[in-house]
Amino acid sequence: MKIIRRYKWWLSALLVLLAAYGGGRLYLGGGRLYYKMTDGFSLENISSSFGFDDRWVTHPLSAEEKELVDTVLSQEFHYLGKGCQSYVFESADGKYVIKFFKYQRYRQAEWVKQFDFIPSVHKHRMSRTAHKQRKLEGVFKSWVVAFNHAKEETGLIYVHLNKTEGLGKRVTLIDKMNRRHAVDIDQYEFLIQKKGIMLTAHLDFLMREGRVEEAKQFLDALVMQILGEYRRGVADNDPALMQNTGVIDGAPAHLDVGQFDFAPKYAEKSIYEPEIFQKFYKFRRWLTKEHPALGKHLDAVLLREFGGEFFRIPPNPRYVS
Repeated sequence: MKIIRRYKWWLSALLVLLAAYGGGRLYLGGGRLYYKMTDGFSLENISSSFGFDDRWVTHPLSAEEKELVDTVLSQEFHYLGKGCQSYVFESADGKYVIKFFKYQRYRQAEWVKQFDFIPSVHKHRMSRTAHKQRKLEGVFKSWVVAFNHAKEETGLIYVHLNKTEGLGKRVTLIDKMNRRHAVDIDQYEFLIQKKGIMLTAHLDFLMREGRVEEAKQFLDALVMQILGEYRRGVADNDPALMQNTGVIDGAPAHLDVGQFDFAPKYAEKSIYEPEIFQKFYKFRRWLTKEHPALGKHLDAVLLREFGGEFFRIPPNPRYVS
């Protein structure tokens, strides 16, 4: 008992630490479970306090386009999934998706600010904040470029990056846990896009159905669409063709519009040819393995458009594995 009394303070401190450790693990475990159940979606995570910025103004909608936007936003939207940059909800009729920014990805954790009195921490936090802001603005710019210069190739219906008053809609979002959220859509940054299906799934389907010629025609259209975009100065700088490309209304389409840019340099063959090679590299490997006839056809199309030198471009090491 004397030993216990002598070390009472230390024993108490040890118990507190153990409790905190156990509580922390319980908190983290509960947090992971909640994230799995919700994918981290909350209205806070798709909300911003941004004011008007003329950099994010898109071309005005026609009367017909406004009517379509109004029709789409009159529906409920059910949670579909998430990407690196956004949360995605599907319209009740299954024809459209609405995407909201995952703003938590671009924000610093609040607890970090508590250590701002340490100069090195403050310097690092400010650097990270500026980096995240640049990344967010890069995605904003990409959405504007995609809407203004590649609307047909992306299936975009509307891009809304400045808060407004004219939509006048309270849109119901039904999240992963089936909770309903009525949002004043004027106050959110979002895009509306036609819903597509993934590139590889589409080709698999056509080949199972024996529609080989249709699959070959689709590959022709895919190459010519991407080539045409570059020649107009439009570039999708995300090389993950298989993950970001799909089919909308039977035509090739960019389903992810997060890395678009517009500049005259992209129309130069010395710029776009190696970019197209890298973009198609893993897709060609997949196609040769899964559908050899289509793999040969795609290579023939690329040979026709770019010549034999195209196949001597060294692949980026990141895409070899």
